Amino acid sequence: MESTGSTNTIDQLLREQSGPGHPVTDRDIKRARSSAYLVHGNFDALARACDDITTTGLVKVEGSADESDVANEVFRLVHNYVSSLYSYNEQIRDILTKRLDREITKHSFLPNRNDAGAPEYTRRLAFLWGLRNDFQHGDYWCLSVKLETSRETFDYYHLYFEKQDFEATPEGSLDESGDYLAHAPDNDQRYPLPYIGDFHRNLFTEFEQHFESWCNRNQE
Repeated sequence: MESTGSTNTIDQLLREQSGPGHPVTDRDIKRARSSAYLVHGNFDALARACDDITTTGLVKVEGSADESDVANEVFRLVHNYVSSLYSYNEQIRDILTKRLDREITKHSFLPNRNDAGAPEYTRRLAFLWGLRNDFQHGDYWCLSVKLETSRETFDYYHLYFEKQDFEATPEGSLDESGDYLAHAPDNDQRYPLPYIGDFHRNLFTEFEQHFESWCNRNQE
């Protein structure tokens, strides 16, 4: 059934407010927290590489570094973040499936372009899930790193998303790779680092809290 106005993201994702059908175990909680810990750690590493990840998103590099080396390091940090984020959501999906005694498919976490009722968390997540999909196949062509400016002893680089080179494979409920891009304006996706900064500090942290609140409704 449709959610009836709950502000809890898990309720919105499941389109119901009933809570776990079977008690959530301490092991479930520990698994989720361990996965979240990795996401937070990878985000912190990415944020430290930036001047201010949520505003300019500029990567700050001391000295005159080779642009290819800078690009590879940024790709590594983004790859680590989106991969751990994917693993976290798969962990949550597995716990929901077991405690509700029904399969929660990727459809819930990957809303298609016509799903206007999906929670903001999953709508914004879709783009990052798409990046992870592209990275999984070793394809980084959808991202480029370019020198933006130099000040004093530091160079500042922008990470850009190149939409025309995005070739993620559709999966879950998605009919085409473009569905990964359907829930955020092009200008937001154009600059992935501020996108990640806003997503993590607001939506991810909130989702983590909402999941534990959902678990508390029926916990051993």
